[in-house]
Amino acid sequence: MTDQSLSLAAKIYVVWAALAVVFAILVAGLNAETVTRLLTIAFLVLQIVARKRLAACGRFLSPRWRFVLLGTVLASVVEGFHMISKPVFDSVRINAQMPLSQALGFYAIDLLFTVPAYLVILTVIWRLITRYKLSLWEYIFLVALAQTLGDGGIFYFASAPFMLPFLPYPMTNYHAMNIIPYLAVREELAPTERSFRTPLTLIVHIIATYLVCGSLIKIAARPFGFE
Repeated sequence: MTDQSLSLAAKIYVVWAALAVVFAILVAGLNAETVTRLLTIAFLVLQIVARKRLAACGRFLSPRWRFVLLGTVLASVVEGFHMISKPVFDSVRINAQMPLSQALGFYAIDLLFTVPAYLVILTVIWRLITRYKLSLWEYIFLVALAQTLGDGGIFYFASAPFMLPFLPYPMTNYHAMNIIPYLAVREELAPTERSFRTPLTLIVHIIATYLVCGSLIKIAARPFGFE
């Protein structure tokens, strides 16, 4: 694709995402999922505004660890927003009546299981972006798409294909955790491979990583009674 076509695709996606988010929120109303989404989008906007400062974080680290650790920190914040709607286990969901100490304990339990998964996922993404050439737009769209599908979306949209127009709605979760880390290391990447199979290769690897990590979380949580 040419730079011009990529720019047009990016504009189309931004409009599509805005319409999908606004329509979904108007239909759902102000419920826990909507609050989570609004917090995530606000966090993403804040990151974009402060992108230069955030991208400069961790300059003393190698590019790999700067990408992985910054992404994990941002993912942990987004995970916190999901504690009121869809945490890693339903039994640790936070509500307004819950004492702060209990809420923090539940959040710590969530992170105990999700942070290792994020470290693995972001390491896999790092290996992919250091091998395959991607434009900024391709990275933003393809990686978030793969994460959305890998994190349960592939089953949800397969059973409800009529919901595909709302695909950008959950993709905002992953934009909020992976755009700034990429900007922080983009100039230091030197990928060499590119073919017509690159997008599919990227998506398949990330989906597979999510499925494996999800299965391992369930196995690790079972002895503790979490489902």
